[in-house]
Amino acid sequence: MHAFHIHYRNTQGTLMRILTAVSRRGIEMPYVLASSSGLSHRADLLLDVNAKQIGQLSRDWHAIVDVVDVRVGSPTPQMLETAAQVPAPHPAASAGAGGRPANAALA
Repeated sequence: MHAFHIHYRNTQGTLMRILTAVSRRGIEMPYVLASSSGLSHRADLLLDVNAKQIGQLSRDWHAIVDVVDVRVGSPTPQMLETAAQVPAPHPAASAGAGGRPANAALA
């Protein structure tokens, strides 16, 4: 897990563009905290990513006009504790008539 600290100017849509860069890649975000930090704002994210994804995300975030700084670091104990409380996602499942799973391959 890596902690990302992104400082940005709070203009319309900036936080959404930051979060969209993560969700577009299908990366789970077990911890997100956006807060005011002096004159700018800060978004802290906890992501389980590899080195290539760190580079891609950093490049995407730096390309956003209102992003001031992007830092990668170790997660804090609070981040890890909060992330541990998030339930694991359930795999997608479809149900057919009578409670049996629907399967397109059998149709």
